[in-house]
Amino acid sequence: MKHPTFEDIKKARETLRDISIQHWIQDDLFTWKWWLMLVAAIIPWLIWIKFHDKKRTFEIMCYGLIWAMIACITDVLGADMILWGYPDKLLPTVPPLLPADITVIPVSFMFIYQYAKTFRTYLLLSLILSAIFAYIIEFLFIKMGMFALHKWTHTYSFIGFFILSIVVYTLIKKLTPKG
Repeated sequence: MKHPTFEDIKKARETLRDISIQHWIQDDLFTWKWWLMLVAAIIPWLIWIKFHDKKRTFEIMCYGLIWAMIACITDVLGADMILWGYPDKLLPTVPPLLPADITVIPVSFMFIYQYAKTFRTYLLLSLILSAIFAYIIEFLFIKMGMFALHKWTHTYSFIGFFILSIVVYTLIKKLTPKG
């Protein structure tokens, strides 16, 4: 068997890109699932703008941006490793599930971060939200045909959400000036 070259990989990626765009135009664009993803990408930010603690905007935004960055990287890696997949997309590009990665997940955890007065409360609320995302939201997305698990489980997602919530909290607390 011939050793694949970079040029072989480039050609395969070009083919994948072309097929993905064609699938997106024919099967995703302007369907009810596409509209749901569009709304999910916008509405949580509008809610956050209205209800966030204006005195802590920078701190909470940094927290959310760290969450979004990690969610995007994790999603790209997981989808590329075919641990999970997204039959439907808002855009025919990465990250695979843009509305969740840069909106729903970070904004939801941003509210927990904002309203939890103690680390213990934050942990409890993060545990609950992680379970909701892993066992309810993912399940519903599978039932709607918008998410597929391949070599992954809801429990892995639950553990990942919860661990990331602790990592992001710890990181932002270390980066935020006291006082």
